[in-house]
Amino acid sequence: MGERDRDKEDQVAKLFETIRSDSKSSKLSRIGHRDSLERQVCTIALTGTLPKHSLMDTFAFYETSRPESITTELNHVALFDALHPKNKAGYHRYSVAVWRTKDSKTRETAYWVGVQLYWSAAVEFFDYHFTDDISYRNLWKKSVAPQCRGK
Repeated sequence: MGERDRDKEDQVAKLFETIRSDSKSSKLSRIGHRDSLERQVCTIALTGTLPKHSLMDTFAFYETSRPESITTELNHVALFDALHPKNKAGYHRYSVAVWRTKDSKTRETAYWVGVQLYWSAAVEFFDYHFTDDISYRNLWKKSVAPQCRGK
């Protein structure tokens, strides 16, 4: 099934910040630990199936043997700066999750990487607790493998 690799998460986060800095994009704060993202990456590593989401610019999931290298997917999400209709101020935070696995055929180490953008903590709190959109808040749980729910 694999396991979380915090050192590789730090490497990917540095790449993310370098991409944004080089492009003169605003700095985003890193969320060090995001359960929902980690559970999604664990599920992807376990099943090999990418999730189907509608806001594809605000996240990236990909497999790589070299997480310390910039990929097209990482570059795409790191350069995203558009405003979300519910949050005129845009995205202020991001999180990274990296799951280390072994290829079942070659026994080579592979990494599943997930990077996601998030609104400010205040906007997210308000949206989760005081809006009519509360019903979508836990939908991610339906797509998480049972083995990954306690991660």
